[in-house]
Amino acid sequence: MKKNALRILAATLVLVMMLGLTVSAHAADWDGKITIVQSSDIINWDPCASTDTNTKNCLKNIVLRCFETDDYFNVFPVLVNTFEQEDNLTWKFTLHEGVKFFDGTPVTTDDVIFCLTRAKEGSSSGKTLLKPVTQFEKVDDLTFRIHTATPYGSMTTALSNTTATILSKAWVEKAEAGECTWDDVMRNGACGRYILGERSIGNSVTLVKNPNYFNPADAAQNEELTFRIIPEGTTRTIMVQTGEADVNVNLDTASMQEVLEDPNVEILQHESSTIYYIALNCESPNLSNKLVRQAIAYAINREDCLEVGYNGYGQVWENVWAPTVYGSSDNPSGYTYNPEKAMELLAQAGVSNLTLKACVKTDAEERIAQVVQAYLAMVGINLEYTRIDNTILTEVMGAGEYDMCFDYTAFYNDPELFVGRQFQASGIGAKNYAHFDNEKVNELMVKATSTLDEAERMACYTEINKILCDECPWIGMFNSNLYALQHKGVKGVNVNVETTYYYHTIRYE
Repeated sequence: MKKNALRILAATLVLVMMLGLTVSAHAADWDGKITIVQSSDIINWDPCASTDTNTKNCLKNIVLRCFETDDYFNVFPVLVNTFEQEDNLTWKFTLHEGVKFFDGTPVTTDDVIFCLTRAKEGSSSGKTLLKPVTQFEKVDDLTFRIHTATPYGSMTTALSNTTATILSKAWVEKAEAGECTWDDVMRNGACGRYILGERSIGNSVTLVKNPNYFNPADAAQNEELTFRIIPEGTTRTIMVQTGEADVNVNLDTASMQEVLEDPNVEILQHESSTIYYIALNCESPNLSNKLVRQAIAYAINREDCLEVGYNGYGQVWENVWAPTVYGSSDNPSGYTYNPEKAMELLAQAGVSNLTLKACVKTDAEERIAQVVQAYLAMVGINLEYTRIDNTILTEVMGAGEYDMCFDYTAFYNDPELFVGRQFQASGIGAKNYAHFDNEKVNELMVKATSTLDEAERMACYTEINKILCDECPWIGMFNSNLYALQHKGVKGVNVNVETTYYYHTIRYE
């Protein structure tokens, strides 16, 4: 019924467009400025420290990488003009000529190699994505090679990740030495479609169009982007409905029925690689026993979590990987809502009167936590949850302050690009909120990343996925659809399998 409602809405919008009725007051007097509302503030401009989705989406408008991805994570070159795989272990890249940082200095391979080396050595994502790399070799100011220890078919995808952002070596070194702030880096040492303008921490961030962007055909189609930080979901929706904002990139599905009936707004949707999950801290004394983690997985009614947390807009998904991931399958461990099985496992583990501490960050996660709290109580587990600011999630989970956290994440299609930072020791203290490390998973990852044979890789990843589901460091809840809300007349809002992206195309016509 919900999908039909969206189809009806889409058909109605097409009819309205055919009748020439889409011109809005905004379009008539548009000043080139776009206001975007999102749920959380910028955590850190440093691409090697940025894991939050809203942070990355804002950052990507200011910076560039060698490659970017489209709405299905297909890779295409941006800073790179030409590239080739010279042999199984060597890649050669040539940059576009004439690209300049905001301070007027040229982008060279010295900057590229510095940033990629920094990512490989100092970022949890970079340590995983660039792990096969043995050498970054400068050929000349515009040409470089990357050498790997093993074949690495995902090289260009790795170079599209935020951690592989290219910034001015000089400005990053100043920031690391404490001689300037990262705001200064974003105003001088980046080369993207926008330059950082005014910023009010906790309230708003403004980006101004870069008039000297190297590729005019791909430059910003608006003059200014203002990101307003609005944690409350209903308020974000109302702001777009009233025209106070143009786009809500974090649409809360609790408002879905209301906005479906509002002629002043339009909903955008996309199938997603995102799952809502619960990360269980495997180093916590409360959750170190696999049987307890499995008991929690059996104790939860995921249908109710999907309905209450996301208003039913998605599909129940018991796996720890999204259905789009290479090697993923539907519920390989056979988890279902089975409170009797849950109590049996708890008894087998010798656990009773267990109290767990969890954290949540968003309205949807809090609603899900309330449902989970009720179901765990039925099997004798007391769940206490605390709402925290998104900016401290990595810190508190890295420090082991909570037994579990409610979160959501999008996945690359290839496990080679995320297993390390989410399910191996290299990610503990960063995105590995479960503090999980498994010898067999490590062995299989080495095997998978040492070959280009697709059948061998598939076999390895399928086995890894089964191990993760059985060990239960995460409890998969549901695979959500992705939605954004735009004011009537807005064009160019893009939604991909992970989130909204490419804000430079947003405009009124």
